[in-house]
Amino acid sequence: MKHIFSKLMLAFLGMAALTIGLIWLVQALLLGDSYLKGRIASIDAATERFVLSEVTDYAALEESLKISLLSLDPDGSILYQSDGLPMRGQIVRRIPELSAAAGGGVEYLQTETEDARYALLSRAVPGGYLLIVFSLVDVNEASRVLLQQLWILSAVLLFMALLLSVVLSRLFSRPILRVTAAAKQLAAGNYGVSVSVTAKDEIGQLTRALNELGTELGKAENLRRELIANVSHELRVPLTIIQGFAETVRDITWPDEEKRNAQLTMIAEEATRLSGMVNDILDYSKLESGSETISPSSFDGGEVLSEVIGCYEMEAGKKDIAIELQGCAGTITFDRGMFIQVLNNLLANAVQHANRRTVVSVRCEERGSAARISVENTGAPIPENELESIWDRYHRIPQTGAAGSLGTGLGLAIVKSILVQHGVNYGVTSDPSRTVFWFDTLERI
Repeated sequence: MKHIFSKLMLAFLGMAALTIGLIWLVQALLLGDSYLKGRIASIDAATERFVLSEVTDYAALEESLKISLLSLDPDGSILYQSDGLPMRGQIVRRIPELSAAAGGGVEYLQTETEDARYALLSRAVPGGYLLIVFSLVDVNEASRVLLQQLWILSAVLLFMALLLSVVLSRLFSRPILRVTAAAKQLAAGNYGVSVSVTAKDEIGQLTRALNELGTELGKAENLRRELIANVSHELRVPLTIIQGFAETVRDITWPDEEKRNAQLTMIAEEATRLSGMVNDILDYSKLESGSETISPSSFDGGEVLSEVIGCYEMEAGKKDIAIELQGCAGTITFDRGMFIQVLNNLLANAVQHANRRTVVSVRCEERGSAARISVENTGAPIPENELESIWDRYHRIPQTGAAGSLGTGLGLAIVKSILVQHGVNYGVTSDPSRTVFWFDTLERI
């Protein structure tokens, strides 16, 4: 009983057995008595019609109903008697008793050898009493035939139930077994497994859900591997630089102040870069886990935008890039810390990928009671097929040169997570002349 096939089969057979049992119960309790009562009722009704018609042709009544009659006067004397009246001796001896009980119901008579049974109806009629006798052989025969047919019907039903239980059990259990086998493969790490969906019922929905789970687990596994590869690569570079320059300063260049300062500066820059990578990973983890909740407030947007832009002017100056703020922000409603983080990530991305001697524009446009912030740069365009996926975690557009080798691929994923939590619109457009990242703020409180 550990397999669903066996359980389903036993369930179907149990229902079939219950059905057959109910049929036998109905036959035993109802059908036999029902046929007998119907026979008595029909004879009684026909006799009543005969009496009311005041016709005295007893022979015609006997022939039509296959019965025998005994007509008595009020004193119990016989007025008419059918030829071959069955059980005549018993009936004649009980004439006083039967006359007194005329109209009182049905009695059953049986021969001494018990090989024949009869029913006796006593009925009061004008001018006396009428006793009606008929054989129960046809009733018994009907019961016997019904019983015989019931045995055949039970055997057929049992065979069909067995056949259907096997077919239906296989039909129902097969997709469940396939889903179970696929789930075991998923548990074993085979995320490429897929089960064909052959139905639209709950089992089909379960199959589709399992396929979707396998797809998502496969994506998660690919992301995990990519994360390990990316993080190990990105961390290895600054760590190697830090270690190499630290050893060089310690062993070689310490007496030379100029070289020592240059190498210590490089160590500090790489440590800052390493710290940024770790912070990105931690920030994204907190945002995705839901532990970082938003606290919207109103603040001076122009002041915050100017502060953030000021932090990137030195980095932009190294590439002869100018950063311009266009438009007056006025009051902005947003989580202040997250607003700054979004701007930091977008500006860092824009400066990193902008061409030398170009302008990075930060715009703020009024949109009713809210505002739209956009960051625009001029650089290599983002391929159209990458516009949707650049927001995914650890996704980086394949590029050559230094710009393509920096970062963890989490900056835009962090931006997306923050904007989704705020429930605002965001997007990106890109063509050979410019790339623009934009997002809306919350409506003013």
